[in-house]
Amino acid sequence: LIDEKGNPKEYKVILTFETEENDNHYVVYTDNEIDEEGFLKTYAGIYSNVNGKESLLPVETDEEWQLIESLLLKIDNEE
Repeated sequence: LIDEKGNPKEYKVILTFETEENDNHYVVYTDNEIDEEGFLKTYAGIYSNVNGKESLLPVETDEEWQLIESLLLKIDNEE
């Protein structure tokens, strides 16, 4: 991906999923950096591929963030 400064940056995909509710394809990813509280920094976006043009759009609603967080917690609890 390209970071906010326009530089290419490599990320590792943690989770991908899609929902039937809105047909969005989500991706959760990390740059493997640790935040100031000692947690792995993670990011999420909506993956889009329209006419061969790939893009990563922001997650905008609280409901989407709650869904992503609940899936990550479920995965964490299973491990």
